[in-house]
Amino acid sequence: MGTTMRMTTVLKVALLAAVVSLPAGMPIASAKGMKAAPLPPGACAFEKKGVIATGTICSFNSNPTTMWSQQQLCVNGVVSPMLPCYSGFCTPKCGG
Repeated sequence: MGTTMRMTTVLKVALLAAVVSLPAGMPIASAKGMKAAPLPPGACAFEKKGVIATGTICSFNSNPTTMWSQQQLCVNGVVSPMLPCYSGFCTPKCGG
C-alpha cells in the first residue's frame, strides 16, 4: 500500500510539472517559428489583422451614436481617406 501511494504521488508531481511546462514553452516556440505573411502586390495592411486589396474602398472607425463611419481607399499599397458615410450606405468594414 505504501509503494502504491508513493508511486501515485510521484506520478502526480511529474504530470503537474509536464502540464505547467507545456503551456509556458508553446508560445515561445511558436513565436520564434512564425513569420509575417507577405502582402499581395499592391495590397494595404489594416490594423495588423486585415488585408485590403488594391482598388478597394472600405469603412472603419464607426460611431454607433451618430451612425457615421470613415472610409478609405487602398491604391498600390497606399491608404487614402475618402468621404465619410452613413451606416446604411457604407462599404464593407476594413479587414473583416
